[in-house]
Amino acid sequence: MNRHEEIQGPAWNLANEYASYESPVFEADRAEIRDLVASIESFSARIAVRLHDATSLDPGRDATLLAECQECAILVQRAVLLLGNLSRYVNCILSVDGSDAHAKELRGSLTVLGASLDSASGALDLVLVLSPETFYAAFLANPETISLAYGLGRDRRLAKRRLSLAEEKLLSSFRPDGHTAWGNLYDSITGTMKVSLKTSQGTKILGLAQAASILRQSDREMRMAAFAGINEAFRLQDESCAAILNAIAGWRHTENRLRSSVEKVHYLDAALDANHLKAETLDAMMAVVDESMGIGRRALALQARLLGIPALGPWDLIASAPVPEGAEPELLPFDEGLALVAESYGAIEPAMGDFILEMAREKRIEGRSMPGKRPGAYCTSFPKSRRTCVYMVYRGSMSDISTLAHELGHAWHGRIVESLPLAETHYPMCLAETASTFGEAIVGEMIAERAGEDPAVMLDVEWSNAQDAATFLLNIPARFAFERSFYEARADKPLGPDTLRELMKKAWERYYGDSLCEYDEMFWASKLHFHMTGRSFYNFPYTFGYLFSLGILARRDQMGEGFPAAYAALLRDTGRMDVEELVMKHLGVDLTVPDFWKASVAMVGRNIDRFAALVDRLTADRAMG
Repeated sequence: MNRHEEIQGPAWNLANEYASYESPVFEADRAEIRDLVASIESFSARIAVRLHDATSLDPGRDATLLAECQECAILVQRAVLLLGNLSRYVNCILSVDGSDAHAKELRGSLTVLGASLDSASGALDLVLVLSPETFYAAFLANPETISLAYGLGRDRRLAKRRLSLAEEKLLSSFRPDGHTAWGNLYDSITGTMKVSLKTSQGTKILGLAQAASILRQSDREMRMAAFAGINEAFRLQDESCAAILNAIAGWRHTENRLRSSVEKVHYLDAALDANHLKAETLDAMMAVVDESMGIGRRALALQARLLGIPALGPWDLIASAPVPEGAEPELLPFDEGLALVAESYGAIEPAMGDFILEMAREKRIEGRSMPGKRPGAYCTSFPKSRRTCVYMVYRGSMSDISTLAHELGHAWHGRIVESLPLAETHYPMCLAETASTFGEAIVGEMIAERAGEDPAVMLDVEWSNAQDAATFLLNIPARFAFERSFYEARADKPLGPDTLRELMKKAWERYYGDSLCEYDEMFWASKLHFHMTGRSFYNFPYTFGYLFSLGILARRDQMGEGFPAAYAALLRDTGRMDVEELVMKHLGVDLTVPDFWKASVAMVGRNIDRFAALVDRLTADRAMG
C-alpha cells in the first residue's frame, strides 16, 4: 500500500450501551442512580447511629442492623454499576471529541453524583471495616454480598487509615470540584490542543492525537516535526500543566497526612494498594530493573546503528522499524491487521481468535485518525452489558498492530471474567497488563514465524522487541523515578515548570545515560498518566505486566495443551486475590525475591542478542550492497 494513502481504523458503535447521551435509557439510568443514592442515604442515617459501638456489633443481637447493611450494600452495588456504565460512555464520547461541551457537563455531573454516592455509603463502609469478625462474616453470608469479600477484606486491613464519617463525607464532597476537576482540565486542554507540524513540505495543523500518532511512523523528518510541534504546544501550556500536577499531588499529600493519625501513609501506599501489591514485590522488581539498564541502552544503540545515526532522539523511541532507502513501509489496512491479531490469538486458543473477530463485527473498536481525539489507547468495559471496547488511532504500522493486540488482550481478559460478580472483576493494573502484553508477544511470534529467514520482516519483530526492552527497562522506570522525586519535592512546596523540566531531565539521564542525543524534558507535561486523578504512579505496573507476561510465556511450552486453561484460570482470579497469593497459587513463585524477575529480564536479554545478530546481518548487507 502506498505510504501516502490514508489508512483509517474503524469507528466504534456505542449504541448498544446508549443511543446517545440524550437517550431515554441514559436519562433513566441517571435518574435511578439519584433514587438509589436517596435510598442509601436513608439506610446510612440509621447505620451511622451505630458507629459509636461498631467494634462490638453482634449478628444475633443486631440482626436488624445486619439486614439493613446487607440491603444497603445491594443498593450500592447497583448504583456503582450504573454510574460506571454512564461514566465510561461519556468518557468514550470525550475521547473521540474532546470539545463536546455537553459531554463535559455530563462528566462533571456524574463526578458529583459519584461523590454523593461515596458520601451516602460512608457509614456502611465504616461499619463493615470496624465491625467484629462475627458480624462481618454474617454480612457476607448473603448470596448478594459474598462477592464483596475480597474488596472488603482489603479495606479491613487498612482500617487504621480511615477517617471519621464526617471527614470521609467532607473529602468526597470536595473531590469533584477539587481533585477530580484538575484531571478534567488536563483532558480539556489536550482534547482541544492544536499542534503545528512544520516540515519541508510546509506547515499543517493537527490535533494532539493525530500528531502523536506520527511518532510511530518510519519517516524520521515527520517524527522530529511532530515531536517539536507537540512539545511547543505543551510549552505554551506549561504553567497550566504544572498547576494541574501540583494540585493533584498536593491533594494527595494532604489526604495522606489526614490518614496518618494512627499509622503513617506514604505517597506510594495508594498505588501499592490499588495494585494489590506488597512494597517488597515492587522493591524486588525495581532492583532487578535498575541492574538491567544496560540491556535497554544496548537496544537503543542497536536501533541507532541500524538508522545510521550516533544516537536516537526522543522522537525515535516509538517509531516503526526503518525501511530500505527508496522502499515504502509496509502498512496494513485495518482488516488485515485485525486478521493477523485474530490468527495469533487463535493459535493459543480458538475461542480467543473468535473473540477478536467478534469485537470487530460488533463495532467495538475505535481506530480513526481525526482532529479532537484524545491521544493514547485504552480498553474499557461497560458494567451493565459486560462488553469491552477498544480505543486507539490506527494508521497501519506494525506499531499500531502491536497496540491493537495489546488493547485486545485487555478485552480478552474482560471476556474471561465477565461471568463473575462485578465486585470480583476489578483486577489491578499490574495484572491487567498481563493479558495485554502477552497479546503483543504472541502477535510478534506469529509475524516471526511468517517471516522465516526474510530479514525485512524479521526486523519488524526484533525492532519491536528492542523497543519493548527500552520502554519497560528505561522509559517506565524513568517515569517512576520522576514521579517519586516530584512527590518528595512537592511535600514542601509547589514546583514550577523549570523545576519539573529539571526533575524529568535527571530521571531520563539516570536511565537513558548517553543512549539518546537529547532528553524529553517536557515529558512531565505531555504524558497523560501523570495528570490522572483516579490513581497515582501509573507507570511501574507496565513494567510489572511486561516482565510477568514473559514469565507466563516461558511456561507455555512446559505446560503444553494445558496452558490455555491454566492461563484463563490465572486471569479469572486476578480480581479476587492479592498479587503474591495469585502468583503463588498458579505459578508457585515468590515475587518478593528477585529470581522470577531476573529470569524474565534474561529473556529480554536474549531478545536483544537476536536483534544484535540481525543488525549485524543487515548492516553487513548494506555495506556490501
